[in-house]
Amino acid sequence: MTAFREGRVEAVFRWGVIVDAGLSRVGLIDALYIDDEDHYEVGQSVSCYMDCFDEQKDKFILRPPHQVPLAERLRRDRER
Repeated sequence: MTAFREGRVEAVFRWGVIVDAGLSRVGLIDALYIDDEDHYEVGQSVSCYMDCFDEQKDKFILRPPHQVPLAERLRRDRER
């Protein structure tokens, strides 16, 4: 389901960033995808990939373009 989206930051929390990407629900960039050098501010325009819809969180899960999907990151860690 990976699709490229443009959006606007609605809120920033320690656990992630809420993004309005013009979808039926808001998107979440989970803290797992946020590096120490990343900086997000409310109102900022962001580019991201939509990975999936999390029914439990009722949000689309987004990731920044420079990050690989979480499943791929875990696979790489297991191979090390």
